[in-house]
Amino acid sequence: MSEFLYSSDNDLYSLLSLTSEATPADIKKAYHRLALQYHPDKHTNSTPEQREEATRKFQNLGYAYAVLSDPKKRERYDKTGDVDGFEGFDDMGKEGWDAFFKELWSGVVNSKSIEEFRVEYQGSSEERSDLIDAYKKYKGNMDLIMQHIACGGIEDEPRFIEILQGAISSKEIPSYKKFSSSTASAARTKRRKEAEREAKEAEEMAKMYGLDQKLLENNDDEEQLRQLILARGEKRMNALVESLEAKYGGSKPKKQKSTKEKQKTSKKQKEICISEHQ
Repeated sequence: MSEFLYSSDNDLYSLLSLTSEATPADIKKAYHRLALQYHPDKHTNSTPEQREEATRKFQNLGYAYAVLSDPKKRERYDKTGDVDGFEGFDDMGKEGWDAFFKELWSGVVNSKSIEEFRVEYQGSSEERSDLIDAYKKYKGNMDLIMQHIACGGIEDEPRFIEILQGAISSKEIPSYKKFSSSTASAARTKRRKEAEREAKEAEEMAKMYGLDQKLLENNDDEEQLRQLILARGEKRMNALVESLEAKYGGSKPKKQKSTKEKQKTSKKQKEICISEHQ
């Protein structure tokens, strides 16, 4: 199953926009940045083709990080340039791959690391460079630009637009009609409503898992954020894993559960989650 994660045509360092001279800290930082950029949650409004491409990149990033962050695997890769036969990759099985993908979600990229990265990244020259690159790549399409920038939320949109308008005025970047249309009032309202819808979805999921009241009693904003990310992420990641296995692993998709079965599963998940936080 590992073959769909990585093509021998790609260099693992290149996947992370690094060279073989990269330090462990460089590797971790690059993975943070790119994983956030291609994270499935950043592409909920993309076309199916765009989501598939982003998901594939997200998989490759995780695979590259899994190899290069392990000293022994990295040493072997540096010597041979080959990833075939790495212990633990070829015979992982369904449970192993489930754990692998969930680690991409809640392991290295978690609420703490996201916040640390956000503080360093937002407002930096690196963010501006990424914004300019995204503008050129997507010909001014603000919908796609917003999905491309790591940690970029609806609250950052006015700042992004101001930066891009300044760059257009200074002739640093060309003016695209799509930029004008996708930053018009109607387009911005649509993006804001979509962001509000997703926020409401996260809130409803917190209630479903019994996290809302429990965490509010703890009055711990960071813990609330962490649990919301994990709750929403596990649901999405489970669906992603099943989809990937069906597409690349040759297994059949799981049969859809009945409404009664879903209610039982939801109740059980809620009981487990509540017990873990008592």
